[in-house]
Amino acid sequence: MKIVYIINKMHNLAGIERILSCKMNYLAENTDHQIALLTYEQQGEKLSFQLNPQISHYSIDAPIPERGGSSFLVWMTKYYNSRQLFRRQYQKLLAETRPDIVISTVYSYPILDIITLTAHQMGIKTIMESHVKGETVSMAKYQSNRLIRNLVAQWDRYLLISLKDCNCIVTLTKDDAAFWKPYCSYLEVIPNIITVVPQKVIDYDSKRVIAAGRYSHQKGFDLLIEAWHLLTTQHPDWHLYIFGNEDRTPYEMLVDRYGMNRNVHLMPATKDITSEYAKSSVYVMSSRFEGFGLVLAEAMSCGLPCVSFDCPYGPRDIITDGEDGILVENGNIEELARQLSRLMADSALRQSMGEKAALNITRYKPDTIMKQWSKLFYSL
Repeated sequence: MKIVYIINKMHNLAGIERILSCKMNYLAENTDHQIALLTYEQQGEKLSFQLNPQISHYSIDAPIPERGGSSFLVWMTKYYNSRQLFRRQYQKLLAETRPDIVISTVYSYPILDIITLTAHQMGIKTIMESHVKGETVSMAKYQSNRLIRNLVAQWDRYLLISLKDCNCIVTLTKDDAAFWKPYCSYLEVIPNIITVVPQKVIDYDSKRVIAAGRYSHQKGFDLLIEAWHLLTTQHPDWHLYIFGNEDRTPYEMLVDRYGMNRNVHLMPATKDITSEYAKSSVYVMSSRFEGFGLVLAEAMSCGLPCVSFDCPYGPRDIITDGEDGILVENGNIEELARQLSRLMADSALRQSMGEKAALNITRYKPDTIMKQWSKLFYSL
Protein backbone atom coordinates (compact mmCIF):
# COMPACT_ATOMS: atom_id res chain seq x y z
CA MET A 1 0.00 0.00 0.00
CA LYS A 2 0.94 3.62 -0.53
CA ILE A 3 0.31 5.63 2.64
CA VAL A 4 0.65 9.41 3.00
CA TYR A 5 0.82 10.97 6.46
CA ILE A 6 -0.20 14.64 6.76
CA ILE A 7 0.75 17.02 9.55
CA ASN A 8 1.15 20.79 9.59
CA LYS A 9 4.83 20.83 10.56
CA MET A 10 7.56 18.55 11.83
CA HIS A 11 10.23 20.83 13.29
CA ASN A 12 9.45 20.76 17.02
CA LEU A 13 10.97 18.34 19.52
CA ALA A 14 7.53 17.32 20.78
CA GLY A 15 5.56 14.14 21.32
CA ILE A 16 3.44 14.12 18.16
CA GLU A 17 6.48 14.67 15.96
CA ARG A 18 8.35 11.85 17.66
CA ILE A 19 5.34 9.50 17.53
CA LEU A 20 4.69 10.15 13.85
CA SER A 21 8.37 9.73 12.92
CA CYS A 22 8.60 6.44 14.80
CA LYS A 23 5.43 5.03 13.24
CA MET A 24 6.49 5.97 9.72
CA ASN A 25 9.97 4.56 10.28
CA TYR A 26 8.52 1.34 11.68
CA LEU A 27 6.30 0.86 8.63
CA ALA A 28 9.14 1.67 6.23
CA GLU A 29 11.49 -0.77 7.94
CA ASN A 30 9.15 -3.63 8.78
CA THR A 31 6.49 -3.73 6.05
CA ASP A 32 6.15 -3.45 2.28
CA HIS A 33 4.10 -0.24 2.52
CA GLN A 34 5.38 2.82 0.65
CA ILE A 35 5.36 5.69 3.15
CA ALA A 36 5.32 9.44 2.47
CA LEU A 37 5.02 12.54 4.64
CA LEU A 38 3.23 15.74 3.62
CA THR A 39 3.79 18.95 5.60
CA TYR A 40 2.33 22.35 4.75
CA GLU A 41 3.81 24.68 7.38
CA GLN A 42 7.40 23.42 7.43
CA GLN A 43 8.63 26.57 5.66
CA GLY A 44 12.16 25.32 5.09
CA GLU A 45 12.82 24.11 8.65
CA LYS A 46 14.65 20.82 9.16
CA LEU A 47 12.62 17.79 10.24
CA SER A 48 12.87 17.37 14.00
CA PHE A 49 13.49 13.62 13.83
CA GLN A 50 15.30 11.56 11.22
CA LEU A 51 13.20 9.60 8.75
CA ASN A 52 14.09 6.38 6.97
CA PRO A 53 15.55 7.19 3.51
CA GLN A 54 12.72 5.22 1.90
CA ILE A 55 10.18 7.78 3.17
CA SER A 56 9.37 10.60 0.75
CA HIS A 57 8.79 14.07 2.19
CA TYR A 58 6.56 16.52 0.30
CA SER A 59 6.42 20.08 1.58
CA ILE A 60 3.57 22.44 0.65
CA ASP A 61 4.07 26.07 1.65
CA ALA A 62 0.52 26.90 2.75
CA PRO A 63 0.63 27.90 6.43
CA ILE A 64 -2.78 28.25 8.06
CA PRO A 65 -2.86 31.60 9.94
CA GLU A 66 -3.81 32.03 13.57
CA ARG A 67 -5.92 35.07 14.27
CA GLY A 68 -3.66 36.63 16.90
CA GLY A 69 -4.23 40.38 16.91
CA SER A 70 -5.63 40.51 13.37
CA SER A 71 -9.12 41.74 12.64
CA PHE A 72 -11.64 39.02 11.88
CA LEU A 73 -11.89 39.95 8.19
CA VAL A 74 -8.12 40.04 7.69
CA TRP A 75 -7.76 36.66 9.41
CA MET A 76 -10.58 35.07 7.41
CA THR A 77 -9.15 36.35 4.13
CA LYS A 78 -5.73 34.87 4.92
CA TYR A 79 -7.35 31.64 6.11
CA TYR A 80 -9.39 31.34 2.90
CA ASN A 81 -6.37 31.99 0.68
CA SER A 82 -4.22 29.46 2.55
CA ARG A 83 -6.97 26.85 2.28
CA GLN A 84 -7.25 27.40 -1.47
CA LEU A 85 -3.49 27.16 -1.90
CA PHE A 86 -3.39 23.94 0.10
CA ARG A 87 -6.34 22.50 -1.85
CA ARG A 88 -4.68 23.06 -5.23
CA GLN A 89 -1.32 21.61 -4.22
CA TYR A 90 -2.89 18.73 -2.30
CA GLN A 91 -5.05 17.73 -5.27
CA LYS A 92 -1.99 17.81 -7.51
CA LEU A 93 0.04 15.67 -5.11
CA LEU A 94 -2.70 13.05 -4.76
CA ALA A 95 -3.12 12.90 -8.54
CA GLU A 96 0.61 12.35 -9.00
CA THR A 97 1.21 9.84 -6.19
CA ARG A 98 -2.17 8.02 -6.05
CA PRO A 99 -1.89 6.75 -2.46
CA ASP A 100 -4.21 4.09 -1.09
CA ILE A 101 -4.58 5.76 2.31
CA VAL A 102 -4.14 9.30 3.61
CA ILE A 103 -3.66 9.70 7.37
CA SER A 104 -3.99 13.14 8.95
CA THR A 105 -3.77 14.28 12.54
CA VAL A 106 -6.21 16.56 14.32
CA TYR A 107 -3.48 19.21 14.17
CA SER A 108 -4.75 19.74 10.61
CA TYR A 109 -8.24 20.52 11.92
CA PRO A 110 -8.65 23.84 9.97
CA ILE A 111 -8.36 21.91 6.67
CA LEU A 112 -9.75 18.49 7.62
CA ASP A 113 -12.66 18.97 5.20
CA ILE A 114 -10.25 19.46 2.28
CA ILE A 115 -8.12 16.49 3.29
CA THR A 116 -11.02 14.06 3.61
CA LEU A 117 -13.33 15.27 0.82
CA THR A 118 -10.61 15.57 -1.82
CA ALA A 119 -9.33 12.07 -1.08
CA HIS A 120 -12.88 10.69 -0.96
CA GLN A 121 -13.64 12.12 -4.42
CA MET A 122 -10.52 10.41 -5.78
CA GLY A 123 -11.35 7.04 -4.22
CA ILE A 124 -8.58 7.30 -1.60
CA LYS A 125 -9.25 6.09 1.94
CA THR A 126 -8.69 8.52 4.83
CA ILE A 127 -7.92 8.13 8.53
CA MET A 128 -7.91 10.97 11.06
CA GLU A 129 -5.87 10.56 14.26
CA SER A 130 -6.92 12.47 17.38
CA HIS A 131 -3.86 13.26 19.49
CA VAL A 132 -5.59 15.76 21.75
CA LYS A 133 -8.68 15.89 23.92
CA GLY A 134 -11.41 16.19 21.26
CA GLU A 135 -13.24 19.03 22.98
CA THR A 136 -10.18 21.28 22.57
CA VAL A 137 -10.22 21.40 18.75
CA SER A 138 -12.83 24.18 18.56
CA MET A 139 -11.73 27.35 16.78
CA ALA A 140 -14.70 29.29 18.19
CA LYS A 141 -13.58 29.13 21.81
CA TYR A 142 -10.59 31.37 21.01
CA GLN A 143 -12.85 34.22 19.82
CA SER A 144 -13.71 36.81 22.47
CA ASN A 145 -16.43 38.61 20.48
CA ARG A 146 -19.75 36.78 20.91
CA LEU A 147 -20.97 37.38 17.33
CA ILE A 148 -17.68 36.19 15.84
CA ARG A 149 -17.60 33.24 18.25
CA ASN A 150 -21.07 32.18 17.06
CA LEU A 151 -20.04 32.48 13.41
CA VAL A 152 -16.87 30.45 13.93
CA ALA A 153 -18.87 27.88 15.91
CA GLN A 154 -20.86 27.21 12.75
CA TRP A 155 -17.58 26.68 10.90
CA ASP A 156 -16.47 24.29 13.63
CA ARG A 157 -19.66 22.35 13.09
CA TYR A 158 -19.02 22.18 9.34
CA LEU A 159 -15.46 20.91 9.83
CA LEU A 160 -16.62 18.20 12.21
CA ILE A 161 -19.55 17.14 10.02
CA SER A 162 -17.15 16.89 7.04
CA LEU A 163 -15.59 13.90 8.80
CA LYS A 164 -18.48 11.83 7.44
CA ASP A 165 -16.20 11.41 4.41
CA CYS A 166 -13.45 9.99 6.65
CA ASN A 167 -13.19 6.19 6.60
CA CYS A 168 -11.97 5.92 10.19
CA ILE A 169 -11.14 8.09 13.18
CA VAL A 170 -8.46 6.71 15.50
CA THR A 171 -8.29 7.92 19.09
CA LEU A 172 -5.73 7.15 21.75
CA THR A 173 -8.26 6.48 24.52
CA LYS A 174 -11.84 5.24 24.87
CA ASP A 175 -12.79 8.46 26.62
CA ASP A 176 -11.74 10.59 23.64
CA ALA A 177 -13.58 8.28 21.24
CA ALA A 178 -16.87 9.39 22.80
CA PHE A 179 -16.36 12.93 21.47
CA TRP A 180 -15.76 11.80 17.87
CA LYS A 181 -18.43 9.09 17.70
CA PRO A 182 -21.19 11.37 16.28
CA TYR A 183 -19.02 12.40 13.33
CA CYS A 184 -17.78 9.09 11.90
CA SER A 185 -19.31 5.62 11.67
CA TYR A 186 -16.01 3.80 12.19
CA LEU A 187 -13.79 4.47 15.20
CA GLU A 188 -10.79 2.60 16.52
CA VAL A 189 -8.86 3.10 19.76
CA ILE A 190 -5.13 2.57 19.20
CA PRO A 191 -2.75 3.91 21.88
CA ASN A 192 0.57 5.54 21.14
CA ILE A 193 3.69 3.45 20.91
CA ILE A 194 6.66 3.89 23.19
CA THR A 195 9.02 5.88 20.99
CA VAL A 196 12.23 5.71 23.00
CA VAL A 197 14.79 3.01 23.69
CA PRO A 198 14.53 2.80 27.48
CA GLN A 199 17.48 3.55 29.75
CA LYS A 200 16.92 2.10 33.19
CA VAL A 201 16.96 4.32 36.26
CA ILE A 202 20.53 4.53 37.51
CA ASP A 203 19.79 5.10 41.18
CA TYR A 204 16.46 5.21 42.99
CA ASP A 205 18.17 7.21 45.72
CA SER A 206 18.57 10.09 43.26
CA LYS A 207 16.82 13.17 44.62
CA ARG A 208 15.62 14.30 41.22
CA VAL A 209 12.06 14.63 39.90
CA ILE A 210 11.52 15.13 36.16
CA ALA A 211 8.72 16.46 33.95
CA ALA A 212 8.62 17.08 30.19
CA GLY A 213 6.36 18.81 27.68
CA ARG A 214 5.68 22.13 26.00
CA TYR A 215 5.75 25.20 28.22
CA SER A 216 2.03 25.75 27.72
CA HIS A 217 -1.16 26.14 29.74
CA GLN A 218 -2.14 22.56 28.87
CA LYS A 219 0.90 21.02 30.55
CA GLY A 220 0.18 22.71 33.88
CA PHE A 221 3.76 23.48 34.84
CA ASP A 222 2.44 26.47 36.77
CA LEU A 223 0.48 24.02 38.94
CA LEU A 224 3.57 21.85 39.32
CA ILE A 225 5.69 24.79 40.47
CA GLU A 226 2.99 25.71 42.98
CA ALA A 227 3.02 22.13 44.28
CA TRP A 228 6.82 22.12 44.47
CA HIS A 229 6.67 25.27 46.58
CA LEU A 230 4.73 23.24 49.16
CA LEU A 231 7.55 20.67 49.25
CA THR A 232 10.61 22.86 49.65
CA THR A 233 10.68 22.92 53.45
CA GLN A 234 10.21 19.17 53.82
CA HIS A 235 12.53 18.18 50.96
CA PRO A 236 15.09 21.01 50.58
CA ASP A 237 17.70 18.80 48.90
CA TRP A 238 15.44 17.56 46.07
CA HIS A 239 15.55 19.05 42.55
CA LEU A 240 12.82 19.41 39.91
CA TYR A 241 13.86 19.37 36.23
CA ILE A 242 11.37 20.36 33.53
CA PHE A 243 12.27 19.87 29.84
CA GLY A 244 10.34 21.41 26.96
CA ASN A 245 10.11 23.90 24.13
CA GLU A 246 8.22 27.22 23.77
CA ASP A 247 8.36 30.25 26.07
CA ARG A 248 9.62 29.57 29.60
CA THR A 249 9.33 33.19 30.80
CA PRO A 250 6.06 32.92 32.80
CA TYR A 251 7.37 29.86 34.62
CA GLU A 252 10.74 31.45 35.30
CA MET A 253 8.91 34.39 36.86
CA LEU A 254 6.93 32.03 39.10
CA VAL A 255 10.10 30.22 40.19
CA ASP A 256 11.74 33.59 40.92
CA ARG A 257 8.75 34.70 42.97
CA TYR A 258 9.11 31.68 45.25
CA GLY A 259 12.91 31.89 45.34
CA MET A 260 13.31 28.31 44.10
CA ASN A 261 16.00 28.87 41.45
CA ARG A 262 18.40 26.52 43.22
CA ASN A 263 15.97 23.60 43.17
CA VAL A 264 13.77 24.12 40.08
CA HIS A 265 15.48 23.87 36.69
CA LEU A 266 13.55 24.96 33.59
CA MET A 267 15.38 23.33 30.70
CA PRO A 268 14.95 23.43 26.91
CA ALA A 269 13.72 20.37 25.05
CA THR A 270 16.23 17.60 24.51
CA LYS A 271 16.58 14.84 21.92
CA ASP A 272 18.02 12.55 24.61
CA ILE A 273 15.17 12.55 27.12
CA THR A 274 15.84 8.93 28.13
CA SER A 275 19.18 9.92 29.65
CA GLU A 276 17.32 12.48 31.75
CA TYR A 277 14.77 9.87 32.83
CA ALA A 278 17.60 7.58 33.89
CA LYS A 279 19.14 10.26 36.12
CA SER A 280 15.84 10.77 37.96
CA SER A 281 13.85 8.69 40.44
CA VAL A 282 10.30 10.12 40.00
CA TYR A 283 8.31 11.41 37.03
CA VAL A 284 5.49 13.91 37.52
CA MET A 285 2.77 14.98 35.04
CA SER A 286 0.72 18.05 35.88
CA SER A 287 -1.27 18.40 32.64
CA ARG A 288 -4.74 19.93 32.70
CA PHE A 289 -5.68 17.64 29.80
CA GLU A 290 -3.96 15.26 27.41
CA GLY A 291 -4.63 13.24 24.31
CA PHE A 292 -2.77 10.31 25.80
CA GLY A 293 0.25 11.22 27.93
CA LEU A 294 3.11 9.69 25.99
CA VAL A 295 5.72 10.97 28.44
CA LEU A 296 4.16 8.81 31.16
CA ALA A 297 4.62 5.67 29.09
CA GLU A 298 8.17 6.66 28.17
CA ALA A 299 9.15 7.40 31.75
CA MET A 300 7.59 4.17 33.00
CA SER A 301 9.46 2.17 30.34
CA CYS A 302 12.66 3.48 31.94
CA GLY A 303 11.49 2.28 35.35
CA LEU A 304 10.28 5.59 36.77
CA PRO A 305 7.31 5.64 39.16
CA CYS A 306 4.92 8.40 38.09
CA VAL A 307 2.66 10.83 39.91
CA SER A 308 0.05 12.33 37.61
CA PHE A 309 -3.10 14.36 37.66
CA ASP A 310 -6.00 12.12 36.63
CA CYS A 311 -6.73 14.49 33.76
CA PRO A 312 -8.74 13.78 30.62
CA TYR A 313 -7.48 11.72 28.87
CA GLY A 314 -4.79 9.07 29.16
CA PRO A 315 -3.22 8.80 32.62
CA ARG A 316 -5.89 6.46 33.99
CA ASP A 317 -5.32 4.17 30.96
CA ILE A 318 -1.56 4.12 31.49
CA ILE A 319 -1.07 4.11 35.28
CA THR A 320 -2.37 1.39 37.56
CA ASP A 321 -2.99 3.58 40.60
CA GLY A 322 -1.04 2.51 43.66
CA GLU A 323 0.84 -0.21 41.77
CA ASP A 324 3.12 1.38 39.18
CA GLY A 325 2.30 5.03 39.88
CA ILE A 326 -0.11 7.38 41.61
CA LEU A 327 -3.13 9.23 40.20
CA VAL A 328 -4.15 12.52 41.79
CA GLU A 329 -7.45 14.40 41.47
CA ASN A 330 -7.10 16.66 38.45
CA GLY A 331 -5.88 20.14 39.42
CA ASN A 332 -5.49 19.32 43.14
CA ILE A 333 -2.15 21.02 43.87
CA GLU A 334 -2.05 20.06 47.54
CA GLU A 335 -2.67 16.39 46.79
CA LEU A 336 -0.06 16.43 44.03
CA ALA A 337 2.46 17.77 46.54
CA ARG A 338 1.42 15.20 49.15
CA GLN A 339 1.80 12.23 46.80
CA LEU A 340 5.12 13.51 45.46
CA SER A 341 6.30 13.85 49.05
CA ARG A 342 5.22 10.27 49.74
CA LEU A 343 7.47 8.97 46.97
CA MET A 344 10.31 11.38 47.71
CA ALA A 345 10.43 10.10 51.30
CA ASP A 346 10.56 6.40 50.41
CA SER A 347 13.32 5.04 48.17
CA ALA A 348 12.05 1.45 48.46
CA LEU A 349 8.57 2.52 47.28
CA ARG A 350 10.09 4.38 44.33
CA GLN A 351 12.00 1.28 43.27
CA SER A 352 9.06 -1.09 43.76
CA MET A 353 6.66 1.07 41.74
CA GLY A 354 9.31 1.80 39.13
CA GLU A 355 10.07 -1.86 38.50
CA LYS A 356 6.36 -2.63 38.13
CA ALA A 357 6.01 0.34 35.77
CA ALA A 358 8.72 -0.99 33.44
CA LEU A 359 6.99 -4.39 33.39
CA ASN A 360 3.42 -3.16 32.93
CA ILE A 361 4.18 -0.67 30.17
CA THR A 362 5.42 -3.29 27.70
CA ARG A 363 1.86 -3.40 26.29
CA TYR A 364 2.74 -0.23 24.36
CA LYS A 365 5.73 -1.70 22.54
CA PRO A 366 5.84 -0.86 18.80
CA ASP A 367 5.35 -4.45 17.60
CA THR A 368 2.13 -4.75 19.62
CA ILE A 369 0.62 -1.39 18.63
CA MET A 370 1.66 -1.40 14.97
CA LYS A 371 -0.07 -4.76 14.45
CA GLN A 372 -3.30 -2.95 15.26
CA TRP A 373 -2.50 -0.33 12.63
CA SER A 374 -1.76 -2.96 9.97
CA LYS A 375 -5.06 -4.67 10.74
CA LEU A 376 -6.85 -1.33 10.33
CA PHE A 377 -5.19 -0.59 6.97
CA TYR A 378 -6.38 -3.88 5.49
CA SER A 379 -9.88 -3.48 6.91
CA LEU A 380 -10.62 -0.27 4.96
